[in-house]
Amino acid sequence: MVSVKPGQWVTSSAGRDVGAHYLVVALAEAPFVYVADGVRRTVAKPKRKNIRHLWVHDVVHEETAAQLALGKKVTDAQIRAALTEIVGEKEEVG
Repeated sequence: MVSVKPGQWVTSSAGRDVGAHYLVVALAEAPFVYVADGVRRTVAKPKRKNIRHLWVHDVVHEETAAQLALGKKVTDAQIRAALTEIVGEKEEVG
């Protein structure tokens, strides 16, 4: 099974949200995780997603991961900024 941790960048590969980019905000009972994008899926109401329905990228946003690990609040603006930073960098390269 794929290893996923909070703060990791994932992309939906199944469901109505195919192609949507998210950050993992919490781990649920295997094989589920909670993801948020800060727009449609906020930190207050994250989407529960099966890991099998996600493309898991090797990129972890360290600042967000550290905040989540310490149990600090992460805002929707921080999630949006992290995704913009990560996805923007990857689209420029590819």
